[in-house]
Amino acid sequence: MANDNSIFDKMIEMGMGMTMAREMSRMTENAMHSNNQYPQQAPPPIHPTSQIYAAINNTQAGPFSEQEIMTLIKKGMITNATLVWKPGLPNWVPASQVPEVGKLLLLYSK
Repeated sequence: MANDNSIFDKMIEMGMGMTMAREMSRMTENAMHSNNQYPQQAPPPIHPTSQIYAAINNTQAGPFSEQEIMTLIKKGMITNATLVWKPGLPNWVPASQVPEVGKLLLLYSK
């Protein structure tokens, strides 16, 4: 009798193992199919091109990239008080209030 239980237990273990293997296979297949539901897209750029405008010599200028803003700051043409605007802002604001420009001002102002 002990031998019968041992064989029966092993059959149950084998059946459970097969069930687990089948389930893992199904999960892997579903994961692979779900990844293909969305078209492959390129990731956004790390530093997107900035669309910041500045009032330089009382004239609207731009849009400027971060590199261009950095150069204008180094030349003293953009300061903390220079009015700037970017999409999403309701009005022109001092450059120091726009995070992208404010960080450049801290790094590159004279």
